[in-house]
Amino acid sequence: MRNQKWSSVLNRCSSILSWLWSFPLRIGQSRCRPSLRILLNGRFATKLLLSALVLNVEMCAGSGVYAQSRLTVLPLVSEEQMVLTPATLGIIVNGNDPDSIELGRRYAEIRGVPAANIVELKLPRVKYIARHLMVRELERLRASPNYARLAAFALAFDKPYRVDANQSITSAISQGIAPLSWRGNCNLTISNPDAAAHPGDVLAVKPAMLLFGGGDLRSSIALAERGKAADASDPPGDVFLLKTSDAARSMPREMAFERAFTRFGGEINIVVRKSDSFQDQLNILGFQTGLAVLKQLDTLGFVPGAYADHLTSFGGAIADKTSQTPASELVRAGATASFGTVREPCNYASKFPDPEKMLGNYLRGDSILEAYWKSVAMTTEGLFIGEPLSRPFPILDARLNNGQVSLSVNRHTLSFLAHGQTSKPSDATERAKFYSLRLYAVQSGAPEFLRSVMLPIDSQPGDFIETFSVDAPSADRLSLGVLRGG
Repeated sequence: MRNQKWSSVLNRCSSILSWLWSFPLRIGQSRCRPSLRILLNGRFATKLLLSALVLNVEMCAGSGVYAQSRLTVLPLVSEEQMVLTPATLGIIVNGNDPDSIELGRRYAEIRGVPAANIVELKLPRVKYIARHLMVRELERLRASPNYARLAAFALAFDKPYRVDANQSITSAISQGIAPLSWRGNCNLTISNPDAAAHPGDVLAVKPAMLLFGGGDLRSSIALAERGKAADASDPPGDVFLLKTSDAARSMPREMAFERAFTRFGGEINIVVRKSDSFQDQLNILGFQTGLAVLKQLDTLGFVPGAYADHLTSFGGAIADKTSQTPASELVRAGATASFGTVREPCNYASKFPDPEKMLGNYLRGDSILEAYWKSVAMTTEGLFIGEPLSRPFPILDARLNNGQVSLSVNRHTLSFLAHGQTSKPSDATERAKFYSLRLYAVQSGAPEFLRSVMLPIDSQPGDFIETFSVDAPSADRLSLGVLRGG
C-alpha cells in the first residue's frame, strides 16, 4: 500500500517537476537547467528552487503525508450546458508547419484531447494572413465534423498571429472576420458578448488562445505541461497590480486594481503599489501593470497557472520587433497566459483585461482562457496567449483516492455561493441550515448528475463535507461541476 501511495505522489508531481526542468530562467544569454542555476545565479536561483520545492510539497502532498488526486471542481449554470474540458477543446494546427503539427499531437496527449478534435488549417508561415485567405480557412474550420461540439480552441502555432494588419488571430477564430472599416488608430471595435459573463456562464462564442511558449517547440510543450500542473492546485501565491509613472498606460486600470483588492483581498494576497520596476519576486500568481517595456523578467518566479500582462500598444505584436515587450515574453518567463494587442488600440481600458473581472472569474473556477476572455470588453485587436485549459481554483476541494471522492470546503467555496443567486435560507426548518448543491461529472463536456450535496451555511474553509464512491470507468479523468440549488 505504501508503494501504491508513493506512486500516486510521483504521478501527481511529474508534471510539476517537468515544469521546473523547463522553466525559462535566462542568465545573460544562457538558458540553464535548474541543477545548474544555483551555480550560475547564486542566491536568487536558490530561492527560486526552494520556493518551487515548497510549492511541490503543497501541491503534491495534499492534506497528508501521501498524495491523493485533486479534482477540478467548476461552476455550472445549467445541467444542459457545454463545459470546456479536454473533450470539448479543439486544437488547430497549421498544416504548413511541421512543428505546429507536432505541438498539436503532443498537446492532445498531455491534455487527453481526442484526436478527432484536431483540425488542420493551411496557414502561411508569416506574421499575418491576408483577409481573403482567412475567410477560406474559417470556412474549413466551421465545416470540420466536430465543430459544433467544441467550446473553445487552442491554436498550436506561433504564426500567423493577426489578420492583415488589424485583427488578432484569436479574435478571428472566435468571432470571425471583423466587419470594420479600419481608419488609422484608436478604432472602436466589436463588443465582446461575453464581457459581462459570470463564472461558469455559457459563452456566446468559442474563444481561442495561442498555445505559444515564447520560444521553440519545447517551450510550447513546457507551457502545456505547466498549465496542466496547475489544475486544482489552489496554489499559494501573490497577485501584483502595479501602478506606474507612465500615466497613459497605468491610469486606465488603476481603479480596477483597487476594486480587485477590495473584493478579493480577503481571499487571496493582492499587492497594489506604485512602481516602475518588478524583479526578484517569487510565487507570482498574477501580475498586471502599465509599461511599454518590462525588464528583468528572468528574475521572476511564476507559479503554474499564473497570468501576466501589461497595458501597452503592441504587446500582441509578438514577432514585429517593436520597442515594446511582447506578451509572449511573459509566457516565456513562466506565466501560463498573457494578453496583448496586435495594433495601436489607444489606451482604452475596454481593450485590455479588467483586473477585477479577470481575478473574480478565475478564483471562482473558470479556466484561464474563460477568465481572460470575459475580462476584455473589446477583443478584436487582442491576442490571447497561453494554455487555455489551466484551471487552478476548484470551488470545492475534491480528492480522489481508490474510487472514493472526499469533498471539503476551501477558501473559494463561500465566495462562490455568495456570488450566485442562492442566498442563505431564512425559514426555521432543519433544511434551511444548509445550502443545497447538485454535483455532476463534467469530463465529457456534458454534465452527468452524480448526487445532491448539503453544505452547512456556517461552513468554514477546511470543513469536511462528505465522501462518496465513483465507478472505476468514471474515475478516469474525472472532473466535477457544481450547480447551486435543487
